[in-house]
Amino acid sequence: MPQSPTNNVSDDDVLAYMNRQLGSGRVKPSVLVSLTQKTFTDVSHERIVQCFNQLESSLLKR
Repeated sequence: MPQSPTNNVSDDDVLAYMNRQLGSGRVKPSVLVSLTQKTFTDVSHERIVQCFNQLESSLLKR
C-alpha cells in the first residue's frame, strides 16, 4: 500500500482513498477505518472517523 506524505494529507485525500477502497468491492466498511489508519499513519483516528461518517450511505450498504 502506498504511504502518503506526512502532514500533507487532506480530508479530501482520505475520503478519496476510502471511496476507492469501497468502490473496489474488496474492502468491507467494517475494516475501512483500520485499513485507512494503516495507510495514513499520520492522520488521527478521530479525523479518519469523521471522514468515514461523510461517506455516502450507498457505499456502506454493499
